[in-house]
Amino acid sequence: MVESVVASVVDKALEAVLRKVGEGKKLSTEDLVVLMLGLFRELRSEVVDVRKEVADVRREITEVRKEIADLRNDMNKRFDDANKRIDETNKRIDALYDLMGRNYEALSNRINAINDALSRKIEETNKRIDEVNNRINALNETLSRRIEETNKRIDETNKRIDNLYDLLGKIYEVLIKGTTTQRQ
Repeated sequence: MVESVVASVVDKALEAVLRKVGEGKKLSTEDLVVLMLGLFRELRSEVVDVRKEVADVRREITEVRKEIADLRNDMNKRFDDANKRIDETNKRIDALYDLMGRNYEALSNRINAINDALSRKIEETNKRIDEVNNRINALNETLSRRIEETNKRIDETNKRIDNLYDLLGKIYEVLIKGTTTQRQ
């Protein structure tokens, strides 16, 4: 409530000062203070906007990190499944070697078929791993671009803040010169 009343008062005072500037009248120290208050309020508003943008980017980064973690979990599960299948296949191969003495050619053919199937499964798994890696790389590139964009926005805002500080310094110098001139 108090902030809205203060904002209303500053708005009305700022309008009056701007009318004086438009009429070419000399500004008093109080008028300059009102101008500074208006600048401070604008600066505060821009800082709040930038903070909101940074918070949004951070939220997006958190979401991307969660997606990467989900992809890693999915990949680990697939590796575990593949390892289990490989272990099962190895057990079967061991059992087949035990039977080898009875029927070598039949066993050899079956082993070749199993090896072919296993090779195909390994190739499929490798393709899936490559797909997951590509997705991770794409997410990393997107994240890098977003971070670069955010850094650019922050740099631009810092430049704007520096410019405002320079302007405020100049206004302060004018105030001091005005006060010194008025005393003389």
